[in-house]
Amino acid sequence: MTTPHARRRERAARRAAVLSSLAVCVVLAVAPGCGEDRGAEDLPAEPAYVIDIRPAPGGIICEGREVTVVFNRDPGDARCDEARLDPEVQTGSRRTFRADGGWRLSFAWDHGGALTVDYAAVICDYEEPILVAVTPEQGTLVTARELEASGIVLEFNAPVEAPNDQPNRAFRIAQVDGDAWDLAVSTAGRRVTLRVPAGVIEPGRSYVVTGAVTDERGNETEVALTYVTVAADE
Repeated sequence: MTTPHARRRERAARRAAVLSSLAVCVVLAVAPGCGEDRGAEDLPAEPAYVIDIRPAPGGIICEGREVTVVFNRDPGDARCDEARLDPEVQTGSRRTFRADGGWRLSFAWDHGGALTVDYAAVICDYEEPILVAVTPEQGTLVTARELEASGIVLEFNAPVEAPNDQPNRAFRIAQVDGDAWDLAVSTAGRRVTLRVPAGVIEPGRSYVVTGAVTDERGNETEVALTYVTVAADE
């Protein structure tokens, strides 16, 4: 049988246990960070990293040359003391700079990202290749047989290449206000030979030849020639 005194002690013990639990809860509630899980937002931000840069390190660079840096994600505020952003405002994972002409470019971006790249600095030649001779001369009367047999030969003042894999620069021959055909192109130093497809040239028609060449530094020259065809016995 429980005495009144024993019951009072039991009730006091239960109250003490309850108060102790409440005290623990209060401490957990007010203690800074108590019981909290440190989320990703509390961790230091990692900088983006470079996955590609053009020109490649060690390549040729000169004043005004475009330098493209590709990151794995948007790097934020990307900058370079030896080059300027062009355009000034850029977003996304790609940044395009214009070099000032120095041989070493040091890039930096948000959250401590950095990269230094060394190049071979040169004085760039911005003079476009000059067309110095054309056979047959443009503006002259030619026969279909002449064009198909010998082609059109272009002579430049410097070695050139014809980027015929680029549709907007490929050499083509077209009737004025008519059909157009691709020309077969071969290059040899300063000479470019254009071959006309057989059976497409008709007498008494005007034709325009268009295309472009580039030199070893990437300078481009556009070509536009006009011919009037005649019958073989004229």
